[in-house]
Amino acid sequence: MGVPFSTSKHHATPCQSQSHLALTPNYSGSVSNDPLDLEFQILNAFTTDVFGGNPAVIIFLKDEMPPDDLLERINANFNQPIVVYISPPTSTSSPKEGSAVFGLRWFGPRNEVHICGHGTLAAAEAIFRQLDPAKNVTTLEFETLSGTLTAHRVGEQIMMELPAGTTVPASTNETAVVQDVFARALGKASVDINYIGYGGPGFSNYLLVEVDAAESLGEWRPDVDCFAELAPRTQILVVTSASRAEGIAYETRMFAPSIGVREDHVCGSAHCLNAPYWAVKAQDADGEYTAGKPQHAKAVSVRGGDIWAAYFAAAGRVRIRGDVKRVAVGTLELGDVVG
Repeated sequence: MGVPFSTSKHHATPCQSQSHLALTPNYSGSVSNDPLDLEFQILNAFTTDVFGGNPAVIIFLKDEMPPDDLLERINANFNQPIVVYISPPTSTSSPKEGSAVFGLRWFGPRNEVHICGHGTLAAAEAIFRQLDPAKNVTTLEFETLSGTLTAHRVGEQIMMELPAGTTVPASTNETAVVQDVFARALGKASVDINYIGYGGPGFSNYLLVEVDAAESLGEWRPDVDCFAELAPRTQILVVTSASRAEGIAYETRMFAPSIGVREDHVCGSAHCLNAPYWAVKAQDADGEYTAGKPQHAKAVSVRGGDIWAAYFAAAGRVRIRGDVKRVAVGTLELGDVVG
């Protein structure tokens, strides 16, 4: 899941670039030649499990971007955490050697969002599966509402680069409000919270909360409606905790009820904040953290997932890596609604 795109609508024009690499579906079965039909895949990001990770619908658009209202109707019909639309790029420049460029848009349950980590990871896997191996493409560049994002295949996994975020510690009054909401959400007198920080530029509707490991984050069954009280300032609540499991640096969950996501199974964009935050804590703890050293994080939602996240302070970027499991392919037949 990601940041809602709440400014004016993004209206793409017909794509003009001739440098776009055509995608050829490589799954068995007939492929429709009807120009109104669109190929789609459903993939689970950050897992190798058919029933784990975070699902994303990937839809391959053709020459023109459909109107936004149609994209939103398609999204509602699939009823998945995110629908990702892949299109030819709008730029006319030739891609770098070994690269391919695509347009990428993400639609959540209620609106378009301007960044989605798990949707980008799934889109990259879907594209790499369908590119002609003879093209020797190793890097994907995505034109998005958050600028150009890149993705690479690393063994069986996908690694992508996202902007790093910052947080600003909550004030005394803000802390009291958050503590009260958490206590009521969990039905406890109090929750042991170590840090509360509001997202900085680019992540202003995020709130990062670190709870103590003794709170057993993975066992929470909160009243998620309580978290909606943190809106409108906070729409995406990232809760994290040090892990007591060997080899896992930290655990994380994400809740966003005010934008239609009660809990995101595995949130990729949460690590735009998590990775810098835990990198600094690792350095403070043992002085051994170096730029780019990945930390293994565990999403402890019911479906669960695994993320490897690295922070590059000088570049202001985060690299996250994970597995992707494809679970379905098909054709979206739009002849009855388009024409």
